[in-house]
Amino acid sequence: MLQEFRRLPEPLQKQILIQLGLGALFLILLVAVVSASTDLYLWLPCAGLALLFTATSIALFRKAVLGDYVIINGECTEVGVTTVKRRAKYLVLDTEAGKVRVILQNRRRKVSVGAAIKLFVNKNTPIYEHNGVQILYTYIAIEVS
Repeated sequence: MLQEFRRLPEPLQKQILIQLGLGALFLILLVAVVSASTDLYLWLPCAGLALLFTATSIALFRKAVLGDYVIINGECTEVGVTTVKRRAKYLVLDTEAGKVRVILQNRRRKVSVGAAIKLFVNKNTPIYEHNGVQILYTYIAIEVS
């Protein structure tokens, strides 16, 4: 199983490790809360979140090993930023299939125009079209080169 994990692309490995780490963090927090209190209402959220993050990391690993994702390669032609903090809000990519507008999720790093972008997307992710541009609202992982 470890060899299968090492064969996965690096951005997918990173996402799996982040979710698995969050699951482990909430599991440790659950043990601390259970040892400090016997109240069900205090430790139930920790147990739920530990279970949720662990299950999503296992599901993502399974999906990655089975190859149930699509890689979209493109070049960044436009970066939309927020008005107040000037953070990247969306990217417009020029791909082989045309222009794709990607709404970024929790993106802190700066992305410049002309950068090579590689998106990892679920096979069943809906892509919407507006004025000749395809809009993608969600993705698994992103790699900026």
